[in-house]
Amino acid sequence: MSLIARVPFAFARSALFAPKPYRPGPPALPMRVIPAAQDYRITLSQSGPCLTQAHASAWQVATTLAARSPRDEVRLIDALRALGLASVQTSAKRRFLALFDDLAASRVEIDTRRQDYRGPLFAYRRLPRGRVSLTWPPGMRELLEDEAVYLPLDGRATLGAYPLATWLHDYIATHRRVYEIELEALRKLCGSSLTAHHFKPRLRLALDQVQASASFFTRYEIAHGVLTLHKEPTRVLLLAPQAKAAKVAETEHLDAAQRAARARSQVCL
Repeated sequence: MSLIARVPFAFARSALFAPKPYRPGPPALPMRVIPAAQDYRITLSQSGPCLTQAHASAWQVATTLAARSPRDEVRLIDALRALGLASVQTSAKRRFLALFDDLAASRVEIDTRRQDYRGPLFAYRRLPRGRVSLTWPPGMRELLEDEAVYLPLDGRATLGAYPLATWLHDYIATHRRVYEIELEALRKLCGSSLTAHHFKPRLRLALDQVQASASFFTRYEIAHGVLTLHKEPTRVLLLAPQAKAAKVAETEHLDAAQRAARARSQVCL
């Protein structure tokens, strides 16, 4: 059964998770503004380690699996398989937990048309038998329940070795059938460290890879410095005001119940 992740627009239309190779132990940085879409208003800042598409994959898998668990638990072996990794040995688990450490050390400030979130990406603790338990920060459930795109993780996992392709996969999914953007604007938006001269051929390669793996992405054209994307509709969650109010009340109740359950579990009997 395919896992479906909910990815906030603020994550998919920004350079929060940059298309760069992952290197362990990135230095923590102070709160700074992250490039994000301006045609769809997103203001985003982040403090902590520099995050990459490897962190994005770990975050999507972890939150998706935790949401399916009544105890918000994730088995590391399930997470590694969802990432499409052939190896689920100790070294792979250790690397995955290093990504978790970076995510837990990160704090984001998000302001969009529909969201105002300030807090960590998540918190977690290690459990016996290769498991972790996630803690949902206050407001995180609302972030996932509104202004988010639904993405099958199996198609994305096939792009794991190509950071720009995974970034484009999520970015393209948030748009309607046809969308245009200047190449220079896209280069800055995704946080690419490539020069404009080297970005265009790398972009073509990445787009071809996305088209081969994502059924919703049909074709693209590049002409006169502009990229035109053509796609089929994807499932996007944008709540009506009344539904959003009800959802906020529901998630506040769930968060309170979770905190109470954790408090009881820490009492010595």
